[in-house]
Amino acid sequence: MKIFDPRHETLGPEELEQLQLERLQALISRLRRNVPRYRKSLGSVRVPTPADLSNVPPTSPEDLGAAFPYGMFALPLREVMRLYSTIGPGGMQLVVGHTRNDLAHWGRLAARQLVAAGGTEHDVIQIGFGGGASGQALGFMLGAEQIEASVIPQDAYRPEYQLAMMQSYRASILITTPTQAQELAAILDRRGIDPQSLQLRSVLLTRPVPDTVREELKTGLFSQVHCSFGVGEVLDPGLCVECEEGRFHVNEDEFVVEIVNGELLVTTLLREAMPLLRYRTRIQCDMERVRCPCGRTGAVLRPLGRLDGRLRVNEMPLYRNQIEALLAQTRAKGHPFLLDISEREVRISIMVTAELFPDTVRMMQGLKTEIESAFLEQLGVRAAVEYLGPRDYEQREKNDQSKAFPGGW
Repeated sequence: MKIFDPRHETLGPEELEQLQLERLQALISRLRRNVPRYRKSLGSVRVPTPADLSNVPPTSPEDLGAAFPYGMFALPLREVMRLYSTIGPGGMQLVVGHTRNDLAHWGRLAARQLVAAGGTEHDVIQIGFGGGASGQALGFMLGAEQIEASVIPQDAYRPEYQLAMMQSYRASILITTPTQAQELAAILDRRGIDPQSLQLRSVLLTRPVPDTVREELKTGLFSQVHCSFGVGEVLDPGLCVECEEGRFHVNEDEFVVEIVNGELLVTTLLREAMPLLRYRTRIQCDMERVRCPCGRTGAVLRPLGRLDGRLRVNEMPLYRNQIEALLAQTRAKGHPFLLDISEREVRISIMVTAELFPDTVRMMQGLKTEIESAFLEQLGVRAAVEYLGPRDYEQREKNDQSKAFPGGW
């Protein structure tokens, strides 16, 4: 049984209830005193226990966006040690801040996940997100330091470079995105490199993946594969621990979680810089309490997908309205288009009209180059533009389900 903090990860029901009660009451007091938005929403509502949280209005990503950048902070900016941004619904920019104590807590929570994935002080941990890095990299680095492992925090943008570092430094644990892990496995296969020649024994992915992807990577990298699950605005990594049974256990000593109409809501109990009360994550989840062989007692979450239409393209979060806003900056503004979204790129099919292209093929190529360059520069993702005549466009529209823009991670 690999547990970093047995005292808090295996709390009994009564101990957990008392701990959450004490921390929640202190949180409510701080929010009323220091955050105008919460002072207003809480009013005279009494929250004697976590079960009474349902009486409190939830906090939405839109609330964070409206308060950008520092309106939700509970402490003066001089006490905030780290700032990073994350993307909210519709592509809005949200800011997250941490005090020195917040960073210490984050490191300990991330360490719980690393130990569950087999991490020890004897490991060399390589962190490489391939250009899609966010606050996650900082959290994993803090966690690696907590377990006193050697850590390579350099973000290797190219999988080839990531492989070279892995071979040179003999990394035993790789923390990376699913896309980067798949590309790494493909390189090994293409070059005829035996994955057993690496020192790698564990891969920790930055988000949940289907079992088929997990099994593919186990074979392609010849290592154990684990997943992390978190919420950027709350904590990622650190909200949960995936145990050896493949269950995501909530760190309930620091978070109160609720499922309301299928959506995960999170309350941060110890966050100093930016506490969140009943934060609507826009993530669909199931939750249950089970007796787990791993020994952890935290509630188990089963993430099912996004509720706000977010996708990931080359590991970057993306929303349909971001695409529409970008196209509105070009001559394609207002013209019909279809989207075909994959993990690697966005394919945009634009209907050709005399109004859009009254002149030459050169204009069509110019617009294609303009759009594809704008996607890379502004959104950090690859786009491929194609043109369809009205009849082909109408036929594609009937058969193409991509306009639904389904939710993802």
